[in-house]
Amino acid sequence: MAREFSSRQTHYESWSAPDPNRKMALEETPWLEMAQGGKEELSDLVNVFDFRIVRAQREEALAKLRKAQTASGGFPWFPGGPPSPYMTIYILYGFSKALEFGIEVPREIVRLAWAYTHRHYLDQMVKDMISRERGWEFVTFINYVLSNYPDSNWYENSFTPAERKTMLDFSFKHWRSHSPLLKGYLALTLKRMGRPKDALLVWESVMDSAQTSEDQGTFWAPEDRSWLWHNDTIETHAFAIRTEMELIPDDPKLDGLVLWIFLNNKLNHWKSTRATAEVIYSLAHYLKKTGQLGVREDAAVTVGNQRTAFVFEPDQYTGKKNQIVIPGEKIDPFKTSAITIEKGGKAPFFASATWHFSTERLPDQGQGDYLLLARRYFKRVAAGKEFVLQPLAEGVSLKPGDEVEVHISVSSKHPMEYVHLRDPRAAGFEPATNLSKHKRDPGLIWYEEIRDSGTNFFFEHLPQGEYTFKYRLRAATSGIFKVAPASVQPMYAPEFAAYSSGATLQIEPSGNSR
Repeated sequence: MAREFSSRQTHYESWSAPDPNRKMALEETPWLEMAQGGKEELSDLVNVFDFRIVRAQREEALAKLRKAQTASGGFPWFPGGPPSPYMTIYILYGFSKALEFGIEVPREIVRLAWAYTHRHYLDQMVKDMISRERGWEFVTFINYVLSNYPDSNWYENSFTPAERKTMLDFSFKHWRSHSPLLKGYLALTLKRMGRPKDALLVWESVMDSAQTSEDQGTFWAPEDRSWLWHNDTIETHAFAIRTEMELIPDDPKLDGLVLWIFLNNKLNHWKSTRATAEVIYSLAHYLKKTGQLGVREDAAVTVGNQRTAFVFEPDQYTGKKNQIVIPGEKIDPFKTSAITIEKGGKAPFFASATWHFSTERLPDQGQGDYLLLARRYFKRVAAGKEFVLQPLAEGVSLKPGDEVEVHISVSSKHPMEYVHLRDPRAAGFEPATNLSKHKRDPGLIWYEEIRDSGTNFFFEHLPQGEYTFKYRLRAATSGIFKVAPASVQPMYAPEFAAYSSGATLQIEPSGNSR
């Protein structure tokens, strides 16, 4: 499998190839580079699936760390700079993860770094703890990283058991002010230092605030100020999996946590290498614990009289295109409308079924699952110095020059990236403005593009929730016009498409409006 992955020539997996599920025309989107796998040159990428390259990269990285480590034992942000306590503990955290997975770590670098961290703790952090009652975030992180090492020989002559107990008491005193990620660090440290009841108290406060649904798994509302190092949503979720496995391994919410992280990866492009690594750490432990690591999985899909078997070997990557496409001439509304999916093994499977159809009849209601879409039309009517919106009911006529406001409501069950919403325009209408530009609402930024045939909305990030977008049209030509449904689709997962109901709009010649 590593050899197969190492042959990929792009940074990201591309989605520019034809896909029967992709309703939107790729040519309309501004994401051509992303669709082709990113703009990075092949020479700029490191092939981490080639073992020779990995070995060389490891030796080069260790050489850089040895050179960058200062005489005090600390590590700077950049070579030649002053030592940074945070950068030092971050590197120590990485070394602890390497030890966890059986990777050899240079002991002398680790001991020097712990000696520097201990001096910083005594000289700076103790003052904040005692006199100002602050700094518990960093104290919690340091103590957790210490607990990650297999024994105290790795930090001998630095942190004593008494000092670690003082640090733990200080962190526990402020546990209610910790973010969920820091609560995970604290809970594991409490458990490893012989305080399991306190560990459960802290961690259950996190799990009590989680939501669980059958098709989304277990998740939390997005973190406030998620740019802070202890507030990253993906890293927090991944670490929650690890914490659950150590504290409450039989909690039924554990499988829901894993389902959400897989779904989020399918619908999004993760920007943080640290968060991605944390996901890999946690999933490796989870899959091993549940007997899903390195095992053969199989599934069978039955559509009408056609049965197709899929086999997923642990050492082979089959790609994203495990699809069954039934051409129109073979579709029987009485037989192929029933689809049965069976699977063996313990691993979760994602499966979707999509109908592609063409009809003269406009849909009278929208359809969707993870995405829902609704569209309404309003006539703008002058009322003194203001305008009021009158719902445009079916059969109500307009006259040339009337202004119509379109409201499109999008509901997303899950955060998604690279989402394209397209709303066709009726032939007898013209846009009130021809200016395409970026727009924003609190927590949301999108690009709104005016085209001859309709209006496009492009979202690089669409958070979970419901949003309404508005734009205006002007009636121009008399006639009766059918408006095709608005449609929305995420580029990374085109099977999660949705569409609104259709509409019929009527424009009477001037003087005949009713």
